[in-house]
Parts: sequence; structure tokens; C-alpha cells
Amino acid sequence: MLSIKIASADDINDIISLNFKIWPQTYSHILQEDQIAYMLRLMYSPEALKKQMDSGHTFIICTDEQEEQVGFASFSKIEDDVYKLHKIYILPGKQGLGIGQFMLHYITESLQEKYAKFLELNVNIHNQQAQQFYKKTGFILYREEDIDIGNGYYMNDYVLRKPLS
Repeated sequence: MLSIKIASADDINDIISLNFKIWPQTYSHILQEDQIAYMLRLMYSPEALKKQMDSGHTFIICTDEQEEQVGFASFSKIEDDVYKLHKIYILPGKQGLGIGQFMLHYITESLQEKYAKFLELNVNIHNQQAQQFYKKTGFILYREEDIDIGNGYYMNDYVLRKPLS
């Protein structure tokens, strides 16, 4: 049975540990190694994660029936009735088992309780596997955007939205 824990600053090292098992394998086919290393430092240092938490990002950690941490996600409010799913990652060996759907269901239910109308996310335009997952779970294309993340790197993304009502 899967379970969700709302993470706190005390869980930052667990998030980092999960992320370093997930990110390189997830993005190695679409990003160069130096860009992956740069983005990990930029977004997943203890200081960066603490800053995200302090600015209103809710982090969750998903645990399986063996009490192994198998994934994490984060989301926050970006407009009155729009929330953004910033991260949702599952260990590579645990993908395809319903963990992502379980976490997404938990997030959408909690947002519906807050009367949110939409959940929005960014997905790399080359990440076909993630795009298929999001479309299967009700997300639709909202727009495209290129985000300058510094050091000469850009995130070339689709912005997807899911209606929550």
C-alpha cells in the first residue's frame, strides 16, 4: 500500500537522495551531462529546496508497502485558482506501477479542497514518456515556453493544464 507524507525541511536530504537516483537517468537522453549537473545544483541543493519550501511549495514523499521512499512531488499556488505541479518523480525501477497516478490523485484531491480550478505543469518538449503520462491523466497543452535558467541553458517546455472541477 502506498502512502504520502508531507515533507518538511527535515526531509530535504531524503528528497535530494531520491532525486539523484531519478534525475540523471530521466534526463540523460534529452539533456547533456553538464546541463543536468548544473540543474541539480540550481534546483536541488539543500538551500534551493529550503527556499522552495519557504516560498510556499508543498513537497510530498511517497512510500511503498516496504516503507521504501519511491517518489516525490512538489506544488504551489501561482494564481487565485491555479496551482503548479513543479516536480513529480518516481524511481526508475518503480515507474509504471501507479505511483505517479497515486501522487497526482493525492495532489488534485487536496487542491480541489482549496477550490483550485486548474493544475499546471511544465514538461520538456522531448520528454515523450512524461507527456504521455500527463495526457493520460487529463492534462492538455496550454502553451509552449522557453525558460532561461542561466549559464547558457534553456528549458524548452510545453505548459500543460488539467481542469480540476
